[in-house]
Amino acid sequence: MRDPLFFLSSFDIYVLIDALATEGAISVPLLAESARIELLREAKSFWYEPEVKTLGKGDQIVRTEYTACNNVPQTGLYGDFKQAFQTLMDEACDRLKVYPFSVPLNFNQLVIQQYQPGQLGITPHRDSLRAINLIALVNLCGEAEFYRCDDRQGTNSVRLDTTPGNIIFLRAPGFLNRRDRPFHLLSNIRSTRYSLGLRQRIECPIHPL
Repeated sequence: MRDPLFFLSSFDIYVLIDALATEGAISVPLLAESARIELLREAKSFWYEPEVKTLGKGDQIVRTEYTACNNVPQTGLYGDFKQAFQTLMDEACDRLKVYPFSVPLNFNQLVIQQYQPGQLGITPHRDSLRAINLIALVNLCGEAEFYRCDDRQGTNSVRLDTTPGNIIFLRAPGFLNRRDRPFHLLSNIRSTRYSLGLRQRIECPIHPL
């Protein structure tokens, strides 16, 4: 598959930057249907491990119930996709007058999460401080509800579009020299869902304000 076939042609970096700056998250229809089908077909062949956990204490508790493939091959189809997505973002950022990240954007982690109907999903949480600049969640298939919210109680929840082919972008530390991260959750899983996450992971986290 050649790189241009991975994505639709209607990607607006200015809309993305504005939404991330003001809301912290946005869902964008971006993945070409042929690419979605091929990525999904391969995702179904991977090995997934249970992620059923309760993390934190008191009012900091986060609960998870899904399975994950944390060793997504970075060669072959998924390697090509990661490189194409990196190129897409690099070329889009080149059109901006001011580069939006504190260090160069470099996606180096791929994770696929699989959710089954009836599972909990993930309660309101923020991504790890080791994930910087930008997080992209590629909706490969399935029906579920994804929300951005203000806190771990789910206050002021705003639903984002999880239509297969949409990519949900989340602000991470390093975006516009900010350190705040949006709370978000996934729930009400109605059919088997596969979601590919692309992150820039570092060893030493950027400490929050």
